[in-house]
Amino acid sequence: MANLTTTTTQIDHPVDVYYDRLLLERTTPLLVHAQFGQMRNIPNKSGDTIKFRRYASLSVATTPLTEGEDPNAQQISKTDILAQVAWYGTFVKVTDRVSLTVADAVTSEIVEILGENRGETIDELTRDVLGATASSTTCSNGTGTATLLNRTDIDTVVQTLYGNRAKFITSSLKASTGQGTAPIRPSYMGILDTDLIDDLEVVSGYKNTVEYGNWTNLYEGEWGATGNVRWIATDKGYTSSTNYHCPIIGKNAYGVTSIDMGTAELIHHTPKEAGSALEMYETLGWKQPHVARILNDNFIHVLICTNG
Repeated sequence: MANLTTTTTQIDHPVDVYYDRLLLERTTPLLVHAQFGQMRNIPNKSGDTIKFRRYASLSVATTPLTEGEDPNAQQISKTDILAQVAWYGTFVKVTDRVSLTVADAVTSEIVEILGENRGETIDELTRDVLGATASSTTCSNGTGTATLLNRTDIDTVVQTLYGNRAKFITSSLKASTGQGTAPIRPSYMGILDTDLIDDLEVVSGYKNTVEYGNWTNLYEGEWGATGNVRWIATDKGYTSSTNYHCPIIGKNAYGVTSIDMGTAELIHHTPKEAGSALEMYETLGWKQPHVARILNDNFIHVLICTNG
């Protein structure tokens, strides 16, 4: 009679896959687009529309005064810009069986996922406003078809913004005593898609953030600088067809608005509150009012390029 051995081929494990309860890290984008705007919230119970106002400069007074006579008075003029918030949000429904049968801390993970979703939503809404601004220049290098990022076209946008009296967002950074550091000029802020990083790094005069003399004043996603532009990289850059829209931003170019008491509201309904007759599920979600608005097209300019 054969000497038979019973192995796991005949009697397999009831559960033959080990489940690692340490959950994998989710891929999340950098949320960068709102960080250079004016943050102006509407007070609670004050409507859903905000009015931004700016005054025009007076004409320069180059005519000599006549003794004993007043000059002609000038009139102040204003521009009002309205922005109405809209509400955004989403939720998930989780059955009671999940909490009874799944070992993970499901609720805390869902709360984190919802927070990431809220941030990504607000970031993309703001991005779409910046990327579609009225003032733009195509990276052409002498032709009509969009080409790669280059120093000539970047400097042309800088010159345009500076000629429009757009103020720099950052002041200069001095070189430190560290080897290889260099001073960074007063700068506008540019935002580009991560697809363009290799093109940015070969632009004439490019400096990576490791070459900055001061690393304590970096912005979320900051990658490097060219001339008078410090660049932010994000995997959520604005694209149109095969082209990339890279907004270059001066101070006070746009505003971002919410309503006090309504910002980043997390809503949790337990099974007793969620409306199921048999208390079969709970719901978790977020809701937020938001609007982004260009305040001055002269202070933001989009550089349109392609990817090499």
